[in-house]
Amino acid sequence: MKAIRIYLLGLLFIQGYCFSQNIDSLESIYSKYYETALLANSPDGRYVVLNHSNTYGKDDFELFDVKMDKGTKLEKHLKFQFLTGNLLLMQNDDHCRILNLKTGQHHQEDGRYIFTIAKKSEQLILYSSSTKELLSMDYDGKILWKRHDISSYQFDDKNDRLIYNSGKLLSVRNLKTQQVKTFNHQNDVQWLSYSEKKIYCAEIKATKIELCTVNLMTDQLTRMTINSPQGFEFTANLNSYLEIREDSHLLLPLFAKSKLSDKKDPELQISYSNRNDHEKTLNHHMGIYNLKEEKWDYQPDAKQKLPVYRFLNDKGDFIVFDQSNDVVEEQQNVVLDLNLTLDYGKSSYLLPKKRINDGNYLWDRSTEQLIYFDDKRWMCHHITDREDHELLPLDIEGWENPDNNGLTYSPEVNPIKIKGRSAIMLSNQFDYFLIDLKYHQVKRMTKGQDQQTRYMLQLSKDHFPRSSWNVKFAEIDLGKEMTFKLFNTTTYDTGFATYLYKKNKINFYRHGHYKDILPYKNGSLLISYFALEPFKLTKVEKGQYRIVYESMKTEKKDFGNAKYKLFQYKTSYGIANAALLYPSDYSEQKKYPMIVNIYEQKSRDLLLFMPPFLTTTIGFNYMHYLMNGYIILLPDLQYETGKIKDSIITSLEKSIDTARSIASVDEKNVGVLGLSFGGYETGLALTNSNYFKTGVAGVMVSDLVSLSLSYSEFDSMPNYRRTENQQIRMRDMLFENWNGYLENSPIYHMKNIRIPVLVWTGSKDRNVNPFQSKMFFLGMKRLQKKAVFLEYLNETHNILLPSNQLDLNVKTWQWFDHYLKNRTPAEWIRPITQ
Repeated sequence: MKAIRIYLLGLLFIQGYCFSQNIDSLESIYSKYYETALLANSPDGRYVVLNHSNTYGKDDFELFDVKMDKGTKLEKHLKFQFLTGNLLLMQNDDHCRILNLKTGQHHQEDGRYIFTIAKKSEQLILYSSSTKELLSMDYDGKILWKRHDISSYQFDDKNDRLIYNSGKLLSVRNLKTQQVKTFNHQNDVQWLSYSEKKIYCAEIKATKIELCTVNLMTDQLTRMTINSPQGFEFTANLNSYLEIREDSHLLLPLFAKSKLSDKKDPELQISYSNRNDHEKTLNHHMGIYNLKEEKWDYQPDAKQKLPVYRFLNDKGDFIVFDQSNDVVEEQQNVVLDLNLTLDYGKSSYLLPKKRINDGNYLWDRSTEQLIYFDDKRWMCHHITDREDHELLPLDIEGWENPDNNGLTYSPEVNPIKIKGRSAIMLSNQFDYFLIDLKYHQVKRMTKGQDQQTRYMLQLSKDHFPRSSWNVKFAEIDLGKEMTFKLFNTTTYDTGFATYLYKKNKINFYRHGHYKDILPYKNGSLLISYFALEPFKLTKVEKGQYRIVYESMKTEKKDFGNAKYKLFQYKTSYGIANAALLYPSDYSEQKKYPMIVNIYEQKSRDLLLFMPPFLTTTIGFNYMHYLMNGYIILLPDLQYETGKIKDSIITSLEKSIDTARSIASVDEKNVGVLGLSFGGYETGLALTNSNYFKTGVAGVMVSDLVSLSLSYSEFDSMPNYRRTENQQIRMRDMLFENWNGYLENSPIYHMKNIRIPVLVWTGSKDRNVNPFQSKMFFLGMKRLQKKAVFLEYLNETHNILLPSNQLDLNVKTWQWFDHYLKNRTPAEWIRPITQ
């Protein structure tokens, strides 16, 4: 490796040598570097499974023994999961394998299976959808039973039983005793479900459902026919939405017959300015059938074109609204009338003009309060007296999501429900608060704001409801320990803390660059990585910290003097962060060209470790430039609503001025580069600042007027949603601020450009229309300014074909090398220099 370092440095310093002439040699060096990911860890903390990969074909798997400090190579598999401390399950497309780590022996079951682990009975359930084979094997690999022709199955982990259907037979198997009960339902089953005491299966036809119910207490099977409501049909294509609640109500997805029979002209699409563009989309309605009374408790409204249903608990309370009432479609979190429906349809309440996105509202059944988010504050609405009032003290701020200057109109974090209590947890941009909804008392649980430290509660999938109908609110038990991830928004240090509510006790882990915490029986494993800092694994037991694994321990020495500095700069818009990265050969006695890479919150690229390589999807890898004599600046730019150009230029230039005062920057050789929204920012920089010698703009937005009055192929929505309320942040519509749209469009300032520009796009980009980049290039051409346009004919918003990735990365590098280092231009650049 020392020889490689000498070779690399030699390439760097030989006068007149051009890297672009020796790509193969450079890539052979870069192939030594890689990223490491932890895929699985044993419950006792002794073993971890690691993957080491890069874009040059490296894809190695390693079993690392933390206790013995020893690694063993593993065969490549798609999934790894520990069954016990010494048994490792590995899955591929063609087999499942159980490896005994003590003996080194393994048992393999060939076939394309999906697996489920039955922890209580220590069994592995395997199912092949192609062969319809279902089997169970113990952890030693012994097959306990096997059945064929299984059309569907469900695993009840709570009761350790397996429910499966074969032909017209329904079976329930106790996995501990292997006792089986079989029932003949005489139907073709498309849906299977269970509760604590009952098993359900159904044959679904357009006009009726044949439902069979098995009572496990009496072993009786009953049948019921459910006819579809008038004007609607059942569907077997949305089985995940069929759901039994409280053994009494069946939730059913339904299609409106009017939409099913709607004949469309394949040669014509008709749109109306007073209609939602998606109102003819085939979406499902919902009906609720009362199984005990054998009647519909809730039938869908055929007048609703795009109904949306959101259950607010595991009972029968839900919100419904008609998204087709959003005619203009200018907001991503639109205001509509909501209908609060209780007890499966027994009563309902109109809630006028509320934000519709999940997280903007929550229902507390016990106190009959709707908690909702409005105008940056949390409010509560009592449905009995119809009164609204503030939920939290006015001196607590920061509840809104700051993205897009708050134009998402949504909370920073979704509410968290408290198990067994009329209480919720809410978070602002730093801390968590416990709110008692019965007495409206507030308790602050964390104290991060004074230290500029953000607390983030760590949640798993077990905290969220399984139902496809439910709003995805997490629910926690205050009797159990909580884990918070801590992030200092100034230093980017991260750490973890555990919290016991009953004892009001919080324990902090050491701060560093920790990304994940993996608890085990007697301690924890901490995963860390950062810019210029490859993967590390730290073991924590009894307050003692020990690094047990370091990735690229030798190879990272090649980074030489490369380092980073996170700093703050101040403008009239406030204080913002920026990251400065120094090249591997950095010396204060020299001046270095600098590339400014821009996008929103770009300094947070420091949070990831990136090895150098030349096949990124965006054409730029800052590590490559650090190893080739460039300083890199990653500023967080500032955005004033409606005046984004001025704030971008002011903050961009101030961040550059600050960087110049910190590092040895060659002020005459500064370039700017950005992709997508960063390409838009680059366009503004090139047309409104004289700080740069050249720039590279990828898949850019150049004209807000044409963008605003176009459709996005990406989500089939009007693009004025993006200009008004998303990254562009204009807020006002084009017709209320015409001059503002012109002022904030790069294309209307193109006469100011005095430097050469490289523009690139993918001709099949469905996110930003390639015409935006072409328009900018044509402006350069018409004004007879120097520009090169790269159009990748079969690429999209990101470059995906490896050969094109290499081409774009190399061309971007060659471009900067020529204009910022005065290197001989590559052959493709020469025409623009003549």
